Amino acid sequence: MDYVREVGVALMDARPMELAIGSMVRRVLYIIREEFASSVIEASASEESKRGGLKYAMQTSLEGGLANKPTAVDYTVPCKNLMSNIMGAVQELEGELDSVHDAISDQAEDHIPDGAKILTFGKSRSVETFIRAAAKKQRTFQVLVCESAPYYGGHEMADCLCRAGIDTTLITDAAVFAVMPLVDKVFLPTHAVMANGGLIAPSGINMVALAAREHSVPVVCITGLFKLCPLYPHDLDAFNELTSPAAVLDYETDQTLLEKAEVLNPEYDYIAPELLDLYVTNTGGHQPSYVYRLLAEGFHPEDRELEPPLTAAMKARLLAPLATASYACFCEVTSEIPWG
Repeated sequence: MDYVREVGVALMDARPMELAIGSMVRRVLYIIREEFASSVIEASASEESKRGGLKYAMQTSLEGGLANKPTAVDYTVPCKNLMSNIMGAVQELEGELDSVHDAISDQAEDHIPDGAKILTFGKSRSVETFIRAAAKKQRTFQVLVCESAPYYGGHEMADCLCRAGIDTTLITDAAVFAVMPLVDKVFLPTHAVMANGGLIAPSGINMVALAAREHSVPVVCITGLFKLCPLYPHDLDAFNELTSPAAVLDYETDQTLLEKAEVLNPEYDYIAPELLDLYVTNTGGHQPSYVYRLLAEGFHPEDRELEPPLTAAMKARLLAPLATASYACFCEVTSEIPWG
């Protein structure tokens, strides 16, 4: 457990804003706990009088949910076939990651009716696959794509949809409020889903969500559960980062202006859960208020906060050759995360 956690913290330390990495670390830890509990309970069937206390502790720890007080468990107890069971569960997680976009796309027909006018923001593989799947069902609809300045990912998104034969219109971000009364539904991408049901999404999406709420337009987020994060956005600055301002204000601009102006280019927006109506995930549709239940089903309360930043000794250990089966499985799972 400690070794997997150390490897996970090392990966998170390398990419602190990729919250999906932390989610996968916690999912793998949950798998280890669950398989250990199953192995202990199975082994204690013949000696229930001796190990009843441990069995009760494991059941309380795994079934209590996020709100329960964590129960101390001795994970050094040897268990038969524990490694093979963990490997099998990790392979199931890999299969879930491989099929996440297909599982989401299968629901497209239920959310995009014929003749609808929908709006999306920027470039997202999940949203693009979802919309293309609806078009393959012989649905006729129109898509409005916000260009997503200053990186203009919406230009690429509009081009991909047009090549798929979908009626697509590219609009500026400033035109969102003006066209929102014409829109039937908004489909948004996300970078991470927080524990309170809110979103960490590309900068500019909060504006779209506010315009949709003003005009009573449903807002649907398309995401896989690998982006579910058991952290609360108490400090929004901790879940954001400032990128180069050159995309907003060119360096060749008058130097006098650059000396007097402070140019900020935040990478992400936070969208409150009350601005969202539905999450379409690989396990179906869920309301923001149901996120707490998804967290209880996939994460253990003791793993909400992982270890503090790595010490020099821990980093030295991680730089050594790592060839154990558990490390190989964990790296394989994180490599299968379908970013986008």
